[in-house]
Amino acid sequence: MPFFGYLIVHVIVAVVWFLLASRFRRKQQAACEAVLILLLPVAGLLILLFWRVACLIAHCDANRPEYHKDEREEFSPGMEYQADIVPLSDTYLLGDARMKRRLFTDAIKQEVVENPTILQDAVHDEDREITYYAVSMMTAHMEKVTEEIEAVKKQLDAQAKGVPVSEDTNSTVTASNGTSNKESRDALLDRYAGLLETYLEHGYGDAPSRSLMEHELRATLTQLVQHSKETATSYERQIRAFLRGKEYEEAEAACKRYDEACPGEEGPVYMRLVLAAARHDAAGMRAAIAELRALPVRLSPRALKAIRYWGGDAA
Repeated sequence: MPFFGYLIVHVIVAVVWFLLASRFRRKQQAACEAVLILLLPVAGLLILLFWRVACLIAHCDANRPEYHKDEREEFSPGMEYQADIVPLSDTYLLGDARMKRRLFTDAIKQEVVENPTILQDAVHDEDREITYYAVSMMTAHMEKVTEEIEAVKKQLDAQAKGVPVSEDTNSTVTASNGTSNKESRDALLDRYAGLLETYLEHGYGDAPSRSLMEHELRATLTQLVQHSKETATSYERQIRAFLRGKEYEEAEAACKRYDEACPGEEGPVYMRLVLAAARHDAAGMRAAIAELRALPVRLSPRALKAIRYWGGDAA
């Protein structure tokens, strides 16, 4: 009987230690300490007590490690930390099919999934319910984008014929004579190009439709390059459109025009690096990286990242 009484007391001590420790530390650590007390009767408790006293004397915050202490405060400024949040792209790693289905379907129903890669993966998922909702959302989004493309195209055609353009309440574009009319057309062209890029980046439509959209996008970006105030942005969008269609010669010609329009700037050199990477041209990439390093301007984060990645060291 004394043995069983001692055993019961020993278990109670371990449970009490776990309950108290879990209030100040992670439950995994508290459970490990409780197991240590169970496996080493008396000695385990003495070791842990000695360790806690030593930590108090040395003024070390053993009850709350730095990586755990700052986890909530440094999660994101102005946002409340939520430990149960899982990136949607990581749900494929979940072994629980029911949990994965719930997370996917809730996100798709709320129309918060904007990453086309996640939707494409969901379409090919083995779960039929996830596939159904992903296809439905992609179809609805494609129809919406297509309708917006047609609406903006009609406005551009009407403006080209000299017909006054009226925009809905969601648009900030207004048409009038002279300079404001030109700015209105530039804004419409920019919006039209953005919609076409969205259509192509999401992989919508069949091959003939995508080919038509690619042609429309290149023509629109050519007009933006000629008339828009945002010359650098327009050139880069045009070059990326050529690269998307693997039209490297046209992209190289656009890079030369970009360099002539913005000499001595980072943008043309960076786009030559992107072109060389698309062509798998190692010599061209080394030349572009060397030119980036030699520029007498402060480099942007994207240029520094490219130099660190492709150049092997920091700038």
